[in-house]
Amino acid sequence: MISDEQPLDGSVREAILPAGLYAVYKVKHTAEALEQAWGDIFSELQSSGYEMDTKPLFERYAGEIVSSGACEISVPIRKA
Repeated sequence: MISDEQPLDGSVREAILPAGLYAVYKVKHTAEALEQAWGDIFSELQSSGYEMDTKPLFERYAGEIVSSGACEISVPIRKA
């Protein structure tokens, strides 16, 4: 999410995310933890009766989350 006051450069694209069900995972913000989380997320979804939906997935780096040393991975899901 980017505030309306923040100018966008060529490295950022603005879009409206479609509504739906998302699984949100709070992950320690290190390369190792993110790599491990991506592997865990997909196996966890399979065992919980959900699967990834076709909507965009994203990582969220909000100020209050980053200041605690974490980020969020939001994965669109649907019942398998």
